[in-house]
Amino acid sequence: MCRMGIYRGKPITLKRFIFDPPHNFVEQARTPREMVITPINVDGYGLAWYNLDLHPEPAVMKSEKPFWHDLNAASISDKIVSGNIFMHVRAASPGLPVHQANSHPFQYKEQLFMHNGVVSDFKKGFMRSIRQMIVEPFYSHILGTTDSEHIFNLYLTIRHEQPALTMREATLELFERLNFLAKKHDSDLILNFGINDGKTTIATCYTNIDKAATLYFTHSSPFFPDAIVVASEPLDYRDPSWQKFPMNHLIEIDAQNQWRFAPIPNPFFKEGALPAAKPVTLKISTPVGE
Repeated sequence: MCRMGIYRGKPITLKRFIFDPPHNFVEQARTPREMVITPINVDGYGLAWYNLDLHPEPAVMKSEKPFWHDLNAASISDKIVSGNIFMHVRAASPGLPVHQANSHPFQYKEQLFMHNGVVSDFKKGFMRSIRQMIVEPFYSHILGTTDSEHIFNLYLTIRHEQPALTMREATLELFERLNFLAKKHDSDLILNFGINDGKTTIATCYTNIDKAATLYFTHSSPFFPDAIVVASEPLDYRDPSWQKFPMNHLIEIDAQNQWRFAPIPNPFFKEGALPAAKPVTLKISTPVGE
């Protein structure tokens, strides 16, 4: 599992979002409080931000290093201002390598994508099937080996094949296809996403099993006035404005930072419950160096 954060609102420095909060992303990388599978986020980081006055595409900075070992982000963070920021610290799923190409967020032109979760036994069959759904130029755009990057390029394929769809509609179509593959390959899905095109942001909280990745949001935090913030863990546990994100829902934030929730249909939810997670899904990976 990983930890991720999204900021949409009044422009602030990257430092204000990433480093200044009491439970900031260094803390969430080193000592997360609510991880489901892995105990630490040591397998890289990435941050991205938009400045639409300069360019429609985001700036992206990412590394395979543990976040607390990289001096570059801290060096630039108080010198860059944005009202649209993505942050991710990674804990690699078992069997997926640690290198820069596998660090989030992933980018294609103006589009960004990051993921906290897992597709169980991804390489056993799911990977082959999802690749067959991805069209050019997106197939050739895949550089890494993660379930996350493949899901992103399936999302891009949907946007390409059905350009009339809104981002919300394309995201719901993405879940429909992923659920189809999960049934085909008997895969567990934990799918907390962040998707961004510089104007609209989507965040999701979804699982097809009885385990989920945590997600929270605030729209009235005194630490982040005039903003909506979404994060895997509250950036300040003392701040009562942080609320749990509704399960099996997405949030859509528009260009004016207006937001609304929408349900994500879950065909695995039957008789008031979801199936139990498979042992392979809950397998604990060992942090690098231990």
